Amino acid sequence: LQSLVPRRQALQHFALGTSILALPESARAWCGENFPSWAYFLKWDEVAVPFSVGGAAAEVFCRIVGDVSREQRLGAPPVLIVGTPGLSYEYMENLETLTVSDRRVIEVVFAGTSGSANKIVSPALQTSLACAMQLEAVCNALKLPAVNIVAHGLGAVPALRFAQQQQLQREQPGASRVTVCSLTLVSPYGGISDLKPEMRVSLGDKGTPRAGLMPTLSEAARRSCVADSMSSAGGPLLTALLLSDNDLLGGGGLAQRLRGVTAPVLLTSGGGLDLVEADWSGLPNTVTRKTYAESGHFP
Repeated sequence: LQSLVPRRQALQHFALGTSILALPESARAWCGENFPSWAYFLKWDEVAVPFSVGGAAAEVFCRIVGDVSREQRLGAPPVLIVGTPGLSYEYMENLETLTVSDRRVIEVVFAGTSGSANKIVSPALQTSLACAMQLEAVCNALKLPAVNIVAHGLGAVPALRFAQQQQLQREQPGASRVTVCSLTLVSPYGGISDLKPEMRVSLGDKGTPRAGLMPTLSEAARRSCVADSMSSAGGPLLTALLLSDNDLLGGGGLAQRLRGVTAPVLLTSGGGLDLVEADWSGLPNTVTRKTYAESGHFP
């Protein structure tokens, strides 16, 4: 949302495993700016997928953009977008641009997000493991044998848990599994302790969601997609994960979470406007590291 076209193009190239098909004009659409003309012809659907964890039953909401018949003719997996849990997907809607490759884009709103179908949220649902199980439920409901994952911010933790679990199931004969073909992590963090010191102070001890969690220089974005996503932040999920120290990714934490994940990984972070303390260490050779100094926290 600020000088981000190069990073978006890198994400397109990595997640799609093909040449970059979107023009910069297309990549800058959405989030308060004009839609490209082709976007008005996109097929889309929105569904609620039931799941259960720890005895708690709920629904995960997902938006599917793109044409499944074109995707099947292409013979390539769709792109699963995993944003920060507790926020709705609107701030990531730019990545619907990836449909220009004839693959579907699937965006998820986890249970425990304000405005989701679940009014009373069990503590069993307020964990990264529960979020990972929701990703599996979506893939199973849509009958997806394989996906490319693009995860942003706090969404990296459920994405990593999902990738690890699918890899374990792949090694078990007869177990159902989803193949993770690639994993893109955009400014990933696992809790408030992974953020820069000034950001920890601004959030405070309670981790109260506020606009500072979604920084952008674009006034149009602040008034549209960011405002829409932040308006959903009143549920318990975001605060629960922000304050948790169970899934921190700083230092060697990310390398530990990548243990056993064989898919190629693109790890990106921004410059001074990024929230995340990019101090990852001990990363495996499956990781390609990119820093975009003129970009902020968003993909």
